Amino acid sequence: MEALQRFQELCIAGSERELTEEEVTEINGFTAAFPALDRTLGVRYQAIAPERLELRLEISNDHIQPWGITNGGVYAALGETAGSMASYMAAGAGPAVMGTSNETHFLRPTTPGDVVVSVATPEHVGRSSHLWRIEHINEATGKRCALTFLKTHVARG
Repeated sequence: MEALQRFQELCIAGSERELTEEEVTEINGFTAAFPALDRTLGVRYQAIAPERLELRLEISNDHIQPWGITNGGVYAALGETAGSMASYMAAGAGPAVMGTSNETHFLRPTTPGDVVVSVATPEHVGRSSHLWRIEHINEATGKRCALTFLKTHVARG
């Protein structure tokens, strides 16, 4: 229970200011400890601030389709993860936030060994709905490999 409380404290801090490198490392420790998709995929948070969230994933053989390129569902999941966490923090890290629409466009392939950096920024932050733009960038080339638009619902009491 203490771990969950600390995670919540960090999320509240992330809704107010950019988290320090140590705090982001702490967030990564929590996500690695809980059985969830972030852990399964190997997602690592890189930067967390009120209007920007960045995460990183090294593409492995576990992420590819039979043709040797990254499965599009990986990008959709990265978009959902980055956008939902960013939305949660933008809502003050209090009310539950859930994705209602995930539109992911695949632009360039990536393969095992590539590193994808996903950056979420807000297009719209309203009281009950948010729209996030998540750019998925190949770290080595700097080129965009996918683009996600994630709409979320903020469940305020």
